[in-house]
Amino acid sequence: MGDFRFETNLRAPLNIYVQKRRIHLKTANSTFGSYGYRFSDRKLQKTAQIWSLGWDEQKTTLYDWDGRNRRDTGKYIFQYTISGQGAIEIDGKLFQLSPGQAFIVNIPGDYRYFLPEKSDGWEFIYLTLYGDVVGDYWNEIQEDIGHILNFEPDSEPVTFLLHLLDLAASRQISNAHLASGYAYQFTMELMKYCQNIDRKLSSWPEPITQAAMYARNHYAEEIGPDEMALASGMSRYHFTRQFKEITHMTPIQYLTDIRIQKAKELLQNTKYSSEDIAQLIGYNNANYFNKVFKKVVGISPGKYRK
Repeated sequence: MGDFRFETNLRAPLNIYVQKRRIHLKTANSTFGSYGYRFSDRKLQKTAQIWSLGWDEQKTTLYDWDGRNRRDTGKYIFQYTISGQGAIEIDGKLFQLSPGQAFIVNIPGDYRYFLPEKSDGWEFIYLTLYGDVVGDYWNEIQEDIGHILNFEPDSEPVTFLLHLLDLAASRQISNAHLASGYAYQFTMELMKYCQNIDRKLSSWPEPITQAAMYARNHYAEEIGPDEMALASGMSRYHFTRQFKEITHMTPIQYLTDIRIQKAKELLQNTKYSSEDIAQLIGYNNANYFNKVFKKVVGISPGKYRK
């Protein structure tokens, strides 16, 4: 499976325990990781707090979680499928989970999620929270909509979770107050999305979702429409046509939008030079980055930073 590293850090005495697992796959450039947090602040635990989050890929049927037999009670799970297929059985009813679909469940609960025997693999991102505020909203969503939700890859809950994974990987979720704020913000993003679910009933086709998630995971590399088409499993011609029909953008416009949004974050929150930012978002040189940024945003990166 490739290189495996396990690392444990005590970030603050008796306050936070961070567990980190990274698996580097030889078959892809993706880095999978899981991050667990243990905070001692009881007030923030009662409101909203992060328990764990991660990006994972499972290829064995040993992956099997039964909500009735778990010890970590009082938790709330959001798990979003990126590629492959998983399954969840809820109250005796079986649901197949394809790219673009997520489930939300409580621990404990009458459910079981697992990798089906006929599935070649299941890639997903997940977030486990706890706290009274989270529980209230989780229960409201389940009562109004159900446990299975459809999300476009650029929907606010998905992009916010990807942002949290970036923060976790760079060790920027460093204290209980930050983590609690992120837990609350994700819950609000999820609730806001679900309140407008009637306008989002049409989910993206699986090949388009796979290509979009590939772009979001690999934007820092030298990729383009050819690589996105390959990730979708479609020919370049048919992929480009269907992608534009579904997203109202060409693949290169979609990829450029991801890169420019990331560049804005870096310009606002770091002191990186244009040369550094260009490399971090997948461009070969600063001149080309400056040209693209000005074309999309209307001003140069330097003026945007000021």
